[in-house]
Amino acid sequence: MIIPGRALLTRSIIRNVQNPALQVQPCGVDLTLKRILTWTSPGIIDLDNQRRQTASTNEIPFLAPRILSRRIQRNSSVPLDMMGQIFVRSSLFRSGVLLTTGVMDSGYVGAVGALMQVLNPAGLRVYPSARLAQFVFHQMSEEVEGYSGVYQGRTAL
Repeated sequence: MIIPGRALLTRSIIRNVQNPALQVQPCGVDLTLKRILTWTSPGIIDLDNQRRQTASTNEIPFLAPRILSRRIQRNSSVPLDMMGQIFVRSSLFRSGVLLTTGVMDSGYVGAVGALMQVLNPAGLRVYPSARLAQFVFHQMSEEVEGYSGVYQGRTAL
C-alpha cells in the first residue's frame, strides 16, 4: 500500500516542505534541491564500519556533464511499519539527467540524498528548491526493528 502525499505531511514523515500546494502529490511528496556537491576525496567502506569514511565534497552551482551527489532539502523520519523510495521526476529525463537512489529503511531518521548523473552534453542549470524527485512510502505488513546503521540521525550527507 502506498501512503498518499498529504498523509506523509500530516504524520510528519516528511517535514519542512517549502510549498505543499506544489509538492504534495497523490502518491508522495516532491523533493526539492538544497545543494549540489562534487567529490574531492575517496570514500572508505568496510565490513564492520571501523574504517568507514565518507568522501569529502565541495558545493558547485552548475551541472556540466558528470556524476554528482545532491542533498535534498528534506530530512526523513520513516515509521517502523513503512519503507520509502525516491523516484526521479520525468522533467529530469527530458533534460538528459538520471537520478539514482537507495531504499529508505524502516526506522531511518536523517538526511536524504541521491546521485544525479547529467548525460546532456550541454549540462543542466538547476536553481535552489527545484523539484527533482518524488518520495513515495509503502506500508509494510508489520512493524520491524528498524534501521540502526552509521547514517542514523545524520543531518548532512
